[in-house]
Amino acid sequence: MNFQQTPVARPPLNDFLADRSWKLAVVAHRGAWHGAPENSIRSVELAIRNGYEFVEIDVQATADGQLVCIHDDSVERMTGQPHVVAQSEAADLTGLFLKEGAGGENAEFTSSLPALLGDLLNVSSDRIYVDIDVKHFRDLEVVCEYVRSHQSRHHVNLKTVVATPKDLEYLDNLERRTGLLIKPVLHVTGDTLETFLGFLQTRPTPLVEILCDTWTTFERYAEAAHRAGTDLFLNTLDEVPSAVVTDTPSLSDPDQGWGRLMRQGARLLQTDHPEALKKYADSKAEPASAIQGL
Repeated sequence: MNFQQTPVARPPLNDFLADRSWKLAVVAHRGAWHGAPENSIRSVELAIRNGYEFVEIDVQATADGQLVCIHDDSVERMTGQPHVVAQSEAADLTGLFLKEGAGGENAEFTSSLPALLGDLLNVSSDRIYVDIDVKHFRDLEVVCEYVRSHQSRHHVNLKTVVATPKDLEYLDNLERRTGLLIKPVLHVTGDTLETFLGFLQTRPTPLVEILCDTWTTFERYAEAAHRAGTDLFLNTLDEVPSAVVTDTPSLSDPDQGWGRLMRQGARLLQTDHPEALKKYADSKAEPASAIQGL
C-alpha cells in the first residue's frame, strides 16, 4: 500500500499539540522503513508521501562531533561494517551503503547512505514532525544546540529518560536555554506512579512518553495526563510496548489493539506498521460533514 499524499506544510509542533480536533498522529518508528532503510532520508521522504504525522529518528554523535542518524552503537546491522559510531568520524560512516528495511545479515544493500541529522531535517522541514531519540544522554546537549539553530526547530522534539526530580530540573533548564520541546520518557510502574503523577503538576508539559508495567498503571496515568492537558506518546512496538498493546495483534484486531489506546485518549502512537495504523485511524475519522455539523 502506498498512500502517496501531496505533502502539506504543518503548523509548529506546539500548535499542533494544542489543537484538540485531531484524534491520532501516526509515528513511523525509525521512519517508513518497510519501504526504505531505517533512519534514512528515503524513509522520511516515504513517510511524508504517505501522510504520516511523525517520524521517530535515532541520533548519535560521532568521534568528530557530527550527528548521524543511526540506532545501534555499531553500524554493522545496517551496513555490514563493524564501525562503532562514537569511535568513528562521520566521513567513515556516511559513505557506507545502507541495507534495506531494518537491515541484518540477509538484507540487500541499497543506494542510500547514513544521514547526518542536518540533511535529514532539511528534508523533513515543515512537512512532518520529527521525534528525535538521542541514543546517549552524553549527546543531548550537542543535539539540542544543533537543533535550536536549525530552520526546522519548530517541527521537532527531542526526548530523554527522566527518573528523578534532578533529571526533571535538568530538562527544565535545557528547555529554557534552548527553547526546544524536550519530551520526558517515563518508566511508570506501581512503584513510580505517584512520583510521576506529581511530575504532571510540577512540570506541565504538552507531551510525555510513557512505558507502563500494567494496563491499570496506564489507565491511572492516562486519566491524570488528560486532566493536566498533556498528550501521551505511546509505543506499540512488539519488543517495547508502552501499555501492553502491541503491533502484531493490532494488525488482526485494531479495535482491541490501537483502538483501545485511542479510547483512553492516547493521540500519538509509534508503530512499526504505520500504513496499517493510518488506514485504521482514517477509518475512524469523522467525515467533514459531521465535523461541520452538516
